[in-house]
Amino acid sequence: MDDKLKEALEFSNYRLTLNNQKLNLKQRMNTMLTIGYSNSMFTATLELINFVQHLLDKNVEQFVFIDDNENPILITALEDFHIKLFSAYTEALNEYYNSYEKIRKQRDTKGLVGLNA
Repeated sequence: MDDKLKEALEFSNYRLTLNNQKLNLKQRMNTMLTIGYSNSMFTATLELINFVQHLLDKNVEQFVFIDDNENPILITALEDFHIKLFSAYTEALNEYYNSYEKIRKQRDTKGLVGLNA
């Protein structure tokens, strides 16, 4: 019974550590999705990226967006804005994927914690 209790405790610690690592990865990704543009903060979401692309396809030259602080911001360089949004999204998602794959392969708590070192 003592060995089973020890195994259960180790597994519980492993699951808790794994969930904390996943949460940290998500928070890091969300931070990386935030960009500064035109003295404002925007979060690079698929919706925003696709909407800006739609505006570019319609040859719209400028557009007023609502930033993360709910302020209206006139963006006059939509192409540059789109590039920055797309770049931030791609980099954040790639880092999230690579880091997630590393923690997914770890089978013990020491391995999970060792990834932060």
